[in-house]
Amino acid sequence: MTLVLLLLVPFLAALLVLTCKESRRAVLVAMSAGAIEGAAIVNAVWRILAAGALQCGQYLRADGLTAFFLLNVGVILALVLTYSIGYLRHIPAGRFSSPRWFYSLTFLFVFTIMAVFLSANLGMLWICVESTTLASALLVGFYNTKGAVEAGWKYLVVCTVGIAFALFGTIALYLAAVRSGVNPASALDWTVLMNAAPSFGVTRDLVKLSFVFVAVGYGTKIGFVPMHSWLPDAHAEAPTPISALLSAVLLNCAMYALLRFDTITSHAIGGEFSHTLLLIFGGLSVTVAALLMVVQRDLKRLLAYSSIEHMGIVAIGIGVGGPLGLFGALLHTFNHSIAKSLMFFTSGNVRESFGTLRMRRIHGMARSMPWTSAGLVVGSLAIVGMPPFGLFISEFMILTAAFGASRYLIAILLLVSLSVVFGALLHHFQRMLAGKRTDVPAKLKLLPSDFAVMGVCTALLLLFGVHIPGMFAFLLQRALVVLQ
Repeated sequence: MTLVLLLLVPFLAALLVLTCKESRRAVLVAMSAGAIEGAAIVNAVWRILAAGALQCGQYLRADGLTAFFLLNVGVILALVLTYSIGYLRHIPAGRFSSPRWFYSLTFLFVFTIMAVFLSANLGMLWICVESTTLASALLVGFYNTKGAVEAGWKYLVVCTVGIAFALFGTIALYLAAVRSGVNPASALDWTVLMNAAPSFGVTRDLVKLSFVFVAVGYGTKIGFVPMHSWLPDAHAEAPTPISALLSAVLLNCAMYALLRFDTITSHAIGGEFSHTLLLIFGGLSVTVAALLMVVQRDLKRLLAYSSIEHMGIVAIGIGVGGPLGLFGALLHTFNHSIAKSLMFFTSGNVRESFGTLRMRRIHGMARSMPWTSAGLVVGSLAIVGMPPFGLFISEFMILTAAFGASRYLIAILLLVSLSVVFGALLHHFQRMLAGKRTDVPAKLKLLPSDFAVMGVCTALLLLFGVHIPGMFAFLLQRALVVLQ
C-alpha cells in the first residue's frame, strides 16, 4: 500500500476538491490532501531507502532513483500549494477559472506525475508521461484567454507528437529485447531489461535507433533545443504556481524517463553513443537558450528559457557521465527546482502588483516591493550559479567532470553560456529593480504564506550551497547505484 497510497491520495483529492462550492473549503481540502501526500512521500522514501526497492504487482516499482525524484515532487508540491493560498485571491470568479477547478486539475496533474515515477514497465512509463501532457494542458490554458488557449493547444500538439517518437523508441527497444532472447511478456520490465541488457549486442543497431527516438521524444517534453517551442508559451501563459510545477517537476519527469533508457542503453552497448547524443542536445540547449534570454521582453518567458538552459546543463552532466557527472546532474535537478520555483513565485507577485510581466514597463521594484525584489535577487544569483548557493556546487561538479573526461569543448561552451545568462539577467533585472517609477503599482500585501515559500526556497539554496545534508547525500548515492 505504500506505493498505491502515493497515487490514491492525489486522485481522490482531485475528485473531492471538485465538490467544494466555497473557495475556502476548497483551499482547506487541498492543503489537507497536500499534507497527507507529503507524509506518504516521506514514508515511501524512508521505506525505499531501508529496503532498496519496493515492488507492488507487475506495474508499480520504486528504487533509489525513484525516491530521489519523489522527494523533489514532495518539496515542490508543498511550496506550490502554500504559495497558491495567496495567489488564488487574485483569480476572478468564473465558471472554469476558480480555486476548486485549479486544485482539482493540479491534483490530477500530480497523480499523473507520481504514476511516471512509480512505473515499473517502460510501456506504462510512456503512457504516464503522455498522461501528464493531457492533465496539464487545461492548466496551461486555465485563464481561458486567447493566448492561454493557444499556448495550451500548442503544448498539447507539440508534446504529443514528440511523445509519439518516444513510443517508436520504446517499441524498438522491445524488439531488441525479444530478439536477444527476452520473454516477450516481460520485455519492457525495467528489472528484466537491466539484467538482460548485456546480451543486446546482437541487436546493437536497434538499441541505437531506440535511443535516438527516445531522446527526441522525451527531449521534446524536457524542452531540448530544437524541440522546445512549446515551453516558453506554456510557462508564460499558465498560472504562476503551475509554471513552477511545469519547470520544477514536469521537466524532471521526462528527464527521469530519459535516464532510464540511457541506463539500459549504456549497459547494452556502452555509454558512448547515448552520452554523445545527450551532450549534443545539452550543448545546443544551453547555447540557444542563453542567447534567447538576452532578447526576452516577458519575465516568465525569460524564466522559461532559463529552464531550457538548465535542462541542458543536466543533460551535459549525464552525457559526461561518471559518478561526479551523474551526482552533479541529479543534484542540479533538485537545486534548479528550488531556485526556479522561487523565481516564478516572485514573478507572480510582480504580475499582481504591476499588472504586467513586460519587463520594460516594470521599474522601481526595489522601493515598491522590497521583499519580492530580495527574492528576485536571490533567485537570480542562485540560477546563474553564484556561490554560496546550491547551483554553484552542482554546476561546479558537472564542469569538473567535463574537464576530467577531457570534454573541453563542452565545458568551455557551458562556461560561456553561463556568462551570457549572467549578463542577460543583470541587464533585465537592474532596470526592473532600479529606475524611476512611471506609474504607481498596486499595493500588494504579502501573506505569511508568501514569506514562508520565499524563505524556505532561500534557506534550501543556501543550505545546499554550504553543506549537503548527510541523508540527502545518501539518497543521491542510492540513486546513483541504480544508474551505474
